[in-house]
Amino acid sequence: MNTEFIKYHPGSDTYVIQRKAYFEDRVLIKGNLIVGAGCNFWQELRVEGNLELGKKSLVKGHVQAHNAIIGPHCEIKGDVQVDKDLTLMDDVKIEGSATCGGQMLVRPGCSIGFVKAEKVLELVGKASIKDVEAGTKVIVRSE
Repeated sequence: MNTEFIKYHPGSDTYVIQRKAYFEDRVLIKGNLIVGAGCNFWQELRVEGNLELGKKSLVKGHVQAHNAIIGPHCEIKGDVQVDKDLTLMDDVKIEGSATCGGQMLVRPGCSIGFVKAEKVLELVGKASIKDVEAGTKVIVRSE
């Protein structure tokens, strides 16, 4: 993994990736991760902590994290699997599934293939979801 784009903050166990960085190989972070805008991950992104994915980022593989906030206009070609809470900001596109062990918030313009939330799925505004796991509690509200 190329580390020239990454800085580490030991006090919060957080790695910070500068904007417009790119990674050709799989990325595994043992801690929290904050990703700058416009980053490209050409394979899987796995974080053993909290993930904040910057706006207009692209992940061509799967995403896995403890908690995650996916910034606006991000595109994920694989699945998103989160242990606790997942927040998808405006116009996020996930070609695979989005599953979380807690609450999921989906903002307007999002497009997701399959959704499963253990606690609550909250949809704000208009979102395109092809399939929702049976038994998922859904809350729908306008902006």
